[in-house]
Amino acid sequence: MATVKMKRYKTVLHHRIDEILKANGKPLFPSEDLNGLLPDLYDLASFETERLYEFALKDRERRSVVELISALKRIDEGVYGTCEDCGKPISEKRLQVAPAATQCIECKVEAEKRERVESIRRTHSHHGLQLGEPPGGN
Repeated sequence: MATVKMKRYKTVLHHRIDEILKANGKPLFPSEDLNGLLPDLYDLASFETERLYEFALKDRERRSVVELISALKRIDEGVYGTCEDCGKPISEKRLQVAPAATQCIECKVEAEKRERVESIRRTHSHHGLQLGEPPGGN
């Protein structure tokens, strides 16, 4: 990929990292000291639910930053824009939408299909069923 495009992608990646880090002015790993500020169990339960939600969001943001930094590293290594599965170029359109992408759209679709099948298998095996076996067994 051309050097000008790589510089543009580097700028986009840095901009996205900055956006995530500055979002809401809150740190990625918030820590709070309650010091007995919650008067009852209902308030505590509500606070904990909100805090778990916040941690889930921050964890997603943290993972996004890691993916974006990895993309910057791939630019420096000269492999950015190449599918890690098939080795073919990742389309410009895909990189514009998902600049940290590591797979071309075809490989990503296949990976997602495999993940869905594996999820269904785990769910069925958790319930004691094997794929292809009719419910109730014989």
